Amino acid sequence: MHRWLTAPSFEDAERTRQAALLHRLLRAMGLLVVLAAGASVLDARNDVRVTVAFYTVVLAWLAGVLAIVRAGRVVLAAWIFSSLFWALIAFVTLVFGGMQGQNASIFAVCTLLIGSIVGGRAALAMALASSAWCGLVAYLEVHARLPRQLGPYAPGNAWAALTVTVLLTSVLLHTSLDSLRRVHAEAERVAAERDEALRRSIQGQKMELVGNLTSGVAHDLNNLLTVIVGTSDMLRIRLENRDSTTLGLLDDLEGAASRASLMTRQLLTFGRLRASELERVDFGAILTGMSKMLPRLLGHAVSIEVKVDGGCEVMALHSGLEQILLNLAINARDAMPQGGELRLELSGSGEEVVLRASDTGVGMTPEVQARVFEPFFTTKATGTGLGLATVKQLVDHYAASIELESEVGRGTRFTVRFPHAPPREAPRSEPRAAEAAGGLRTGTSRGRVLLAEDDPLVRKALRRTLEAGGYEVIAVEDGAEAVTALGTQPAFDCIVSDVVMPNLDGEGLARHVAIHHPALPMVLMSGNRRPDSALIPGLPRTFLMKPIGGEELREAVARMIGGGVEPGAVASP
Repeated sequence: MHRWLTAPSFEDAERTRQAALLHRLLRAMGLLVVLAAGASVLDARNDVRVTVAFYTVVLAWLAGVLAIVRAGRVVLAAWIFSSLFWALIAFVTLVFGGMQGQNASIFAVCTLLIGSIVGGRAALAMALASSAWCGLVAYLEVHARLPRQLGPYAPGNAWAALTVTVLLTSVLLHTSLDSLRRVHAEAERVAAERDEALRRSIQGQKMELVGNLTSGVAHDLNNLLTVIVGTSDMLRIRLENRDSTTLGLLDDLEGAASRASLMTRQLLTFGRLRASELERVDFGAILTGMSKMLPRLLGHAVSIEVKVDGGCEVMALHSGLEQILLNLAINARDAMPQGGELRLELSGSGEEVVLRASDTGVGMTPEVQARVFEPFFTTKATGTGLGLATVKQLVDHYAASIELESEVGRGTRFTVRFPHAPPREAPRSEPRAAEAAGGLRTGTSRGRVLLAEDDPLVRKALRRTLEAGGYEVIAVEDGAEAVTALGTQPAFDCIVSDVVMPNLDGEGLARHVAIHHPALPMVLMSGNRRPDSALIPGLPRTFLMKPIGGEELREAVARMIGGGVEPGAVASP
């Protein structure tokens, strides 16, 4: 049990309990003193001046103890209260003679008070001292060494002693039990909070372990998917004029690869976001590009209508916005098992960019709507339950908001509102990357590309893809070989590099290029993580998340060679 979590709470509760206990006892004692003073004044045997002086001193002691309690010195006040009244009764016994019942009741109350506030050992010490004193008084009284008592024993004295003891004891017990109930309730609350914190900690550790495991698996899986997607792209090019059945098989292959890619990106995205990764991206361009891939992913039974209106630049991540669109589209498709219509509308104004995704599916009940963004919650027989949870996490990360409108049998609409990206700074006059790199090479090649990829299958697939686009490709196994090629080979127009590689990784290669070839553009790729942009300053570059389609890679390389990114900027394909 952590001290910072439990100790201050219980100490404060105990001080509060002790202060309330003593405060109530003082009030009860004050009332009894006033009543006793009135009775003593009315007794003709008592001297009025002595009686008033005696009870005035008692009330003054009570007021002093109360002031100490309010100052927060509860234990000190308890000792002063008990010690002074104990001494007072001892003094009265010696001066006025005998051991009256009222005196014994005060000893009992003092002992109970010390036990309730200070502890059992202190109460035992007080009880032993009281017993020893009473024994001494009994010895003195037996040997006639005490003054004669003011009055003989009377039933009223016995009743008064019993009443005082019982009343004060009941006050102590009531206050103690009440405060103990409050302390117990506080302890249960703290224990519940501790258990919840522990549960969240365990859940966080589980998610971290899952994330670490998923990261490695996703890297290998995305590499394999890159080979599948690249090979499918090459087959489509070679079978351009063949029968539709073969092309349909390729559609199924690419659709399955897209679904597998979506699953790995969901797992990688969930719980692995960093604020430093945000960049300016054109949401409209992303949606327009996705509109070509979505029909193949969703199937022919779902018709898709895409509308983009106005400037739609936001501060986000290209891959994150793709995730939002893909997950909303998949959710809509699952809600339309018999087919239907999906409308994706994007509009931008001066302050916000609004995405509306509407489907004609089965809709959601209020109970489902209340839990739809919970991780691992799903209404399907199969599924991870991470789709809409990932959307919610990304939306929150991008300082956006998401609204849900749904009715059973009438479809669902998600509305996502993003803050518009701040205005761009005035463009700088910089040489275009292609010009700074010496322009395109002569001949039929569209440019020379240095490809660094450690996985042989992926390297072979990417090389085929780039060569199909008319590029001359020099392929190496890691960043160290790429550095050697930069120093020994003719000039390159672009570098395509994996981020995770042995010997010298993609970030290390990018830092070398930024220092020695600052105008040479790079396309960085990874199957499980983005490079840290802050560590690679002054280099025109873009990033692609594997698996990478052939057209996507060729367009990224063409854009970088064409000078579409200023030095020092990070492009979003």
